[in-house]
Amino acid sequence: MNAPLPKQFLLLNDRPILFHTLQPFLTATLVDEIIVVVHPDWLNRPEVIICLPGKSDKPIRIVSGGEKRQNSVYNGISAISESIEIVVVHDGVRPFVTPEEIDETIRMCSSFDGAILAIPAVDTLKEVDNATIVRTIDRSNIWQAQTPQTFRKPILFRAFETAFSDGFAGTDECSLVERIGGKVAVLNGRPENIKITCQYDFNIAKSILGWRSV
Repeated sequence: MNAPLPKQFLLLNDRPILFHTLQPFLTATLVDEIIVVVHPDWLNRPEVIICLPGKSDKPIRIVSGGEKRQNSVYNGISAISESIEIVVVHDGVRPFVTPEEIDETIRMCSSFDGAILAIPAVDTLKEVDNATIVRTIDRSNIWQAQTPQTFRKPILFRAFETAFSDGFAGTDECSLVERIGGKVAVLNGRPENIKITCQYDFNIAKSILGWRSV
């Protein structure tokens, strides 16, 4: 981003990206509590506090992240209340998920070990080695994973503990659950549920907010 702040604190229509990300979780009917995981150096910073609602019917806790995403998510799920049965993991810079999508992934856990949002791949996919195409990949069964990624708590904890024991680092939580044989369903997502990782994404996010307000 080449920005003075971590991207989740950059202003999008005068509010931090993280503020926008939290809104659908505050209104999702099946979400009972929220854990916000931040870098240890930012735990008590005002940039974090202004992302939180002034008043919330749901408990909100801020916990320290770890060295990598996998460690940070584990810290977050370790902080949830004992009574919670289903865990929803979401990127802090993915602000356009809807409350309905969140709730539906939770409902799907009654039939599966987990459920994630994803969209079918639309571009032709190439496997490349040393700047040379090796082969064209059949995209008919290829989907691009998004978040939230939602799981029954016991299998998610077992997936993390197995990954740590094996020294395995996954790029998302679903890959950890897949490794131990978990059955994870896919809920068809939307292209606008973007993860803001670069300036181009930030510009797209401003456009999405613009047409949402029309």
